[in-house]
Amino acid sequence: MATSGIAGRRKAALEDGGEGYKTRRHEIVREAAKVFEEKGFEATTLNDIAERLGTDRASLYYYVGSKEELLHEIVRQVLEENVAAAEQVLAEPGTPSEKIERLIEYMILSFDRNYPHMYVYVEDLARISRQESDWARDVVKKTKRFESIVVQILDDGRKDGTFRSDLPNHISALALFGMINWTHRWYKPGSAHSAKEIAETFCALFLDGYRNPPPASGPAKKRR
Repeated sequence: MATSGIAGRRKAALEDGGEGYKTRRHEIVREAAKVFEEKGFEATTLNDIAERLGTDRASLYYYVGSKEELLHEIVRQVLEENVAAAEQVLAEPGTPSEKIERLIEYMILSFDRNYPHMYVYVEDLARISRQESDWARDVVKKTKRFESIVVQILDDGRKDGTFRSDLPNHISALALFGMINWTHRWYKPGSAHSAKEIAETFCALFLDGYRNPPPASGPAKKRR
């Protein structure tokens, strides 16, 4: 009964949307992301998160019902932001190369701006995708939407001659995702190389290899 009572209070507080409540819940989500990054989601307990916040587990239940709810909020924040940004890039004017550059830069800056939330999302995506729940299916759906936007831009570049036609777009897109997503294994804000520098490097590596070479300016000279 006590659990049911606190659940009702939590629901009422969420619906009321008081600034003090929202600020404290945001702080709990932020600290949970840090603990998930350090210990891993499965090894983390609510006691670990409460200890980080200098409180007890019972006090956390007024703000969140479980560590799964914390994970949901962490993933929701970054995933919705990233998909919205990708949709905007797709709709904006620009060449396929410019759009891919914007997406690469956005994703790397998102790692920097939303760390460790992005780390937790990428690290746990495979486990989430194996779950049979509405939330997990929604995460997979939104992730696939982001991926489909990248493939669409690559397709557009192939059609207008910007990108090479001898490389499968789907494999090329997976290579790009792999390069970006693996960043979570070695990058943290404040590292030796800035997020901007990493984004520029990734753009050069991907686009210089995927663009069609410019046409020769004149007849090739015969070698002697």
